[in-house]
Amino acid sequence: MKATIKKAVKAGLIVLVIFFIITEGCIYSYLKLYGYGIDELLGTTLVYFHLSQGFTVNSSDEHSVFIGRHNYIYDEMFEENGYYQADRMGEVGFYNKAVEGEEKKWVQPFDFNIISTSNWCHWFRVYELRGEYKIEDFEMNLNKEVWE
Repeated sequence: MKATIKKAVKAGLIVLVIFFIITEGCIYSYLKLYGYGIDELLGTTLVYFHLSQGFTVNSSDEHSVFIGRHNYIYDEMFEENGYYQADRMGEVGFYNKAVEGEEKKWVQPFDFNIISTSNWCHWFRVYELRGEYKIEDFEMNLNKEVWE
């Protein structure tokens, strides 16, 4: 009886390892296709398995590029950090800081916008965040609330 359980556990682990290796290979092939490499593989795997909201791969003062979930609109995360979607034009969402007691409305200039680029696959999507923020700025606030 114990030998049968051991064999079943070993077989299950082997299947799990094979699944993980195939997943990593698929993710890596798409990363290479979009100009990224092995450095982004771990972060992208965490994004795919919903252990991360995304991570920055390139940034400057007013613009950052990050890898996030392929079908995820970040409205909920931004709202939890005090921002609301003021406008949306197709793949571009425009966000402003919510002011206590005021109606949420369309006001320019926007605090930031997020663009869902055409670089995407089943595993992830590449986004542009225009403004002085990085995706980690929002995720950190979200995680901080969980631990407090």
